[in-house]
Amino acid sequence: MVLLSVAIVIALLVTIGLPIAAGIWLNKHAQVPWRVITYGALGYFVVQALMTFVLIGFTALVENSTPSFSERAFFIAQLALSILIGALLGVIIRWAGMKYLKEPLVSLEAAFGIGVGYGGIESIVRVGLPLMMTFFSMVSNLNIDPQTTTLEPEILTQLEALWQVQAYVPLVGSLERVAALVMHITVTLLILQAFTQKNNLWLGAAVGLEVLINGLIVGLAEAGLPYGWVILLSLVLMAGNIYLLSRLNGINIFSQQADDDHVI
Repeated sequence: MVLLSVAIVIALLVTIGLPIAAGIWLNKHAQVPWRVITYGALGYFVVQALMTFVLIGFTALVENSTPSFSERAFFIAQLALSILIGALLGVIIRWAGMKYLKEPLVSLEAAFGIGVGYGGIESIVRVGLPLMMTFFSMVSNLNIDPQTTTLEPEILTQLEALWQVQAYVPLVGSLERVAALVMHITVTLLILQAFTQKNNLWLGAAVGLEVLINGLIVGLAEAGLPYGWVILLSLVLMAGNIYLLSRLNGINIFSQQADDDHVI
């Protein structure tokens, strides 16, 4: 129980604290305004809102189609659509913001800020906050008496099952979020290349990278690949993204700061 609690706290620091810390670092050391980081976060919410409409439309289309989809086929089709359209909309929204907002967003620092905002809010909303609320429920109901509590028996069973989770589960889950954050930064830097290289094929590369990574992770997980192997694959893909960042001169944002500190 103690180990699981410590693991959850560490996972919360990673899924919530790391994106915030990255934003603070960019703001303080790379002079990226919080406003720019917020653009990335807002872009994520816009994409999620649009995805809701797309999935509602897809569901209505399938329900009225002939022949009808099996439940499994519908689930797989919906999953594939979410990955493809989510990547496409994510790239388009970030590209449109960098192009049409009346601010100097076509720069390495701004691209990093938008990527951190986009991937960071995804980590916080999809994993960090739900985990925090679950952990709060686990701790607040830790010493309840099953004979006197007003909680439903099903809820008590769920709480007991949560405390039986292995301590490594929240830790490896938080590592997957780090990998996703690195991916979103890399995708945003690929979008930046469409401006700096004046070639929109880079936008296709950005969409392709996100579809490839999310498709592999989700597809193999649905195919029954053990969770540990899925996380290992996500870490290998993260290493590939870090290499790609270096090829895109993304690592320069850190070397520039090192130079500034040396001058000071």
